[in-house]
Formats: sequence, C-alpha cells, structure tokens
Amino acid sequence: MSDNNNQRRKKAMQQKQKQRRKMIRRRRAMFFGGLAVVVVAVVLLVTFLVKSLLGSIVTENTLTLTENSVVFEEISTEKDLSKSDIKSYAKEVIKEFNAQAKETLVKLDKVKEKKGIVYVKTTYDSVDAYSDFSGYEAYSGTIASAKEAGYDFSTTFVSVKDGKKGDVVDEETLMSDDSLKVLIIRENATFVVNGSIKYVSDENTTVKDSATVSTASEDASNDSAVLTYIIYK
Repeated sequence: MSDNNNQRRKKAMQQKQKQRRKMIRRRRAMFFGGLAVVVVAVVLLVTFLVKSLLGSIVTENTLTLTENSVVFEEISTEKDLSKSDIKSYAKEVIKEFNAQAKETLVKLDKVKEKKGIVYVKTTYDSVDAYSDFSGYEAYSGTIASAKEAGYDFSTTFVSVKDGKKGDVVDEETLMSDDSLKVLIIRENATFVVNGSIKYVSDENTTVKDSATVSTASEDASNDSAVLTYIIYK
C-alpha cells in the first residue's frame, strides 16, 4: 500500500511539474517573443559571493545548493529588452506566484544592466519553491527521504573520486548509507552541491570537480532532460 501511495504522489508531482512548465513557457514566450534567454539559478554560500556574481557575466545555467537550500536565479538577455520592461515582468510573475502560495517564497533581489546585458536576480526560499516557480522537477534531501517520496534510483550510477567519474556501482553499494544527501533534478544545467560528490547517475552527466556536475541531453532541450541524481556527503 505504501509503494502505491508513493507512486501516486510521484505521478501527481510529475503532472504538477508538467503543467507548471507549460505555464512558464507560455509566459516567457509571450514576453520575450522568441529571444534567446539564459536562466541561471544560483544558490550562494556566503554574502560576498552575491556581489561577485552580480559583477560577472554568467554564460551557463547553474544551480548551487547551500545547507539551507536558498536559491537565487538570474535571467539575462543581450536582446532589445529594456531594463524597466524586464523588471516589470519579473515583479508581476513573482507577485502572482506568491499570492497563489499565500506566502513569500520568491523575492526580486535586483535588476541590473551591464554591457548591454540585463540581469534579473531572484531569491527562492527552498528547492521546492524553485521547482514550483521554474517548472523543473527538483528534489533535495537524503536518499532515505527521496525513496519515501517515490524516487526509485533505478538508473545506472557511477562512483565519483577526485572530481572524476569512476566505475559503475551496484545497488547495494549505492544504498549502503541512505543518510547521504541527494539532489534530484530534471534540467540541463550545471549543479554545485554543498559537499563532496560520492555517486552520480551516468546518463548525460559530466563531472567537473568534486562538487560540480553538468547535464546535457543530446538536443540540449530541457524537454528531453533526464532525471539526474547527485549523491553527496
């Protein structure tokens, strides 16, 4: 009975994420009108990193987790969109989202322009809030809690040592310590965890260092992104 309930919860979550993705695509398509948009989701470890990021030009989507799982998002475009138009759009969407949630889960931090690129920096109070707002399936917790939420870890995993992929690991090895932390996400991006990666799902992943994994499907579309598991301590 418990397995059936977990499966139902997982299907309901996936359906919710699918509907949310469609809504976000419609909104962004209407506003950006087919412009190339780079969405960068960043969780910052300490305050000074916020300032350094705002002074840099981000070229890829990155999601970095800290212990409290607060998420910062940057949206940038080099096209002919004014800073004021982007700010108005961001404020409108965030206000609507928070009103539906009946609490402040998302905050607009800053809208900044540098060298013709407009950045929108947004704060989420959790991975769940990021997932609900962005439309990308995402989960953060322990292996044990992920299994309770319906994730089955049935994909192929490899070990990670010294920032490099190693050999395929069996299920017994993988599950030997279900207190290990895991980030599960369905998105093409770069992910940085707050710890040392032990195992990672093998499909479409590249290990960059001991805390960083990049994912990319063949057509580079998030519609075809696979569910990625990053297990760390």
